[in-house]
Amino acid sequence: MKILLKNALILKNAFSDFVKENIFIENGKIVEIGKFQRQADKVYDLSGKLIMPGFVNAHTHAAMTLMRGVAEDVSLEEWLFKKIFPIEDKLTPEDVYIGTMIAQMEMARKGVVAYVDMYFHCEAVVQAAIDFGMKALITRGLTDQSGSDNGRLRQNIEYFEKFNGKDGLVFIGFGPHAPYSCSLDYLDRVATVANELGAPVTIHLYESEKETYSLKEILKTKLSECRVIFAHCVHLKESDIELLAKESFFVAHSPTSNLKLANGIAPVSKMLEKNIQVCLGTDGAASNNTLDIWHEMRLASLLQKARDPVKICTTEALSMATLTGAKASGLTSGSLDTGYDADLIVLDIEKPWYLPLEQLKSHLIHSANSLDVYATMIKGRWVYFNGVFPTVDESEIKNRFEGVVQRLIDIEN
Repeated sequence: MKILLKNALILKNAFSDFVKENIFIENGKIVEIGKFQRQADKVYDLSGKLIMPGFVNAHTHAAMTLMRGVAEDVSLEEWLFKKIFPIEDKLTPEDVYIGTMIAQMEMARKGVVAYVDMYFHCEAVVQAAIDFGMKALITRGLTDQSGSDNGRLRQNIEYFEKFNGKDGLVFIGFGPHAPYSCSLDYLDRVATVANELGAPVTIHLYESEKETYSLKEILKTKLSECRVIFAHCVHLKESDIELLAKESFFVAHSPTSNLKLANGIAPVSKMLEKNIQVCLGTDGAASNNTLDIWHEMRLASLLQKARDPVKICTTEALSMATLTGAKASGLTSGSLDTGYDADLIVLDIEKPWYLPLEQLKSHLIHSANSLDVYATMIKGRWVYFNGVFPTVDESEIKNRFEGVVQRLIDIEN
């Protein structure tokens, strides 16, 4: 399939200037960007639109759309142990599939082309990603609180062997839940396996102020040799910040979830000053309640500007949402250039809040709305286009989702 996108403004990456050029895509790859005319199977006139790299949601639990709004105005501990875990105990693979499909519809609508997931029934998450056409780094949540992991690590390895690299969309990593739910020995086992397989790891770290473990001890395990996405990092000690300044380490910052569960504000500016690679995540819809990276991007910037307006400049914020998330996940490039997968979003900028256009890059952070996304493309395939999800039956998915939620409510009652 040859696709020509013409007459749009283009932002190739967070650090580039805007240009008005065409993009030619063939077999899912960007072949040429410039002022040219080519024959194509599909031609899209995108006058009045902006094409830019799609966003990466570097930390979420996609199927938790099923629990959106069920536990409001409570602490992290009550939210997790009294509300969320009891519902999760009842979820079937089919439930997780439908919850993940709804999450992908929301993310595609809001400009996300790839996400990092930690959950269970991962075969269902894999199938949802493939059926929808979205890129995903899928990890099995791992714990050994009871002295045994009940075969979870073995299961994660099987997922890797069966699904890693499937259709160029799905990649498998390892998801030890957190240092408070995994022993050091277990973390070392998980990291050893991940390192041998060349697979990334994602883990919650210092989300709550009640977490008092030692990062230095954690990094004495094989985790230090893996590519790791550390989620949250709200309560890092000053002495810990430099430990995360490593080429293979990333921090997935989820400001909305951190605020909503009263966990605080992560010291992102200090992390960036120490060259820690910070990307953005939404966390699950049960604690956010949206999967909106546009919102996370602006909030991340404003929280750090509260005491110093120079913190988190426009370019840094855009890079966190695109380039750094892409590097952390390994799923996409975070940039538009020849030879890369055509993972991009089209933004309708013919709105009053994008004027004056001379300040457009700033508007992307502080004026843009995720609902201004006109289209989302992954590997040269539209997964959202002007109100339509071309790869799925939207009505069927929504009906099945409502059926799952009703069943969960009936069980709880």
